[in-house]
Amino acid sequence: MPAPRRTTLSLPMIGAIFGALLGLTAFAIVAALWRTGNAHLGALAAEAMILAALAGVAAAILSAEPARIRRSRVPIGRALPHAWWPPQHDPVPLVAACIGAPIVVGAGAAFWLFH
Repeated sequence: MPAPRRTTLSLPMIGAIFGALLGLTAFAIVAALWRTGNAHLGALAAEAMILAALAGVAAAILSAEPARIRRSRVPIGRALPHAWWPPQHDPVPLVAACIGAPIVVGAGAAFWLFH
């Protein structure tokens, strides 16, 4: 009997799913505040969530260390072949965007609908 095949999700996909859940939660919180009559508090909460998500994405992108570029001895004026280019794999900005974007969309939609 063959072993069951396991599928794994990529890190950006997990971040997008987590961000979508947080975005729906942000929308639900602002909608609940608006529905209870606290429209000003709901608007303030939506603005705070948007600001926090944008600040978090910016902090994650700025704090991520760029991939180190190796030094090579190439004469000035000659183009480097693509095979010599160092890989630029840095998933932190992508994951931060995948988490932050749905939060901003959820809080922004709530702010726009209930303001």
